Amino acid sequence: MAQNYTSANTSINRTKLPAVYRKVTITTPFVFDYGCGKYTEHIRDHCTEQNAYYLPYDPYNQPKSANDGVLAMLNQCAELHKPVTVICSNVLNVINSDHELTIIARNIRNIVRTTGGIAYITVYEGDRSGVGRRTGEDQYQRNEPLRNYLRYFTDGKIRNGMIVIGGN
Repeated sequence: MAQNYTSANTSINRTKLPAVYRKVTITTPFVFDYGCGKYTEHIRDHCTEQNAYYLPYDPYNQPKSANDGVLAMLNQCAELHKPVTVICSNVLNVINSDHELTIIARNIRNIVRTTGGIAYITVYEGDRSGVGRRTGEDQYQRNEPLRNYLRYFTDGKIRNGMIVIGGN
């Protein structure tokens, strides 16, 4: 992806589980964490406790070799029709490009469709003004309410403060 801001340094939770993981019950054998951030061990442990294999992916915070391995495993899940839970937690709100958001949304929808899985998407709404702005060195915040992201996920529904796709 070619983003103007990577927002890589907004990944700060070393031990606190992202809220989305406390809101959902993992029912698939795999969890693909799209934009997982730097710190993943505590999330991996949580997924293991839920009997799911954790697939962390982040082009700005994980090594390329790790991301490539995760994508290869994700492709195997699709080929074998192994359901995958996609988690995208507070990622979309730090991307200033509508084009990049469209690509990410298409990727998430394709994973759900090809694996028969489900996706849970959360965003930090900021001041909810809808006026995006730079918030620091290499950092951006869209400041959009969750419902505004439905334009990228027309097949999604808002449930429990998240966009949910699939899992009907």
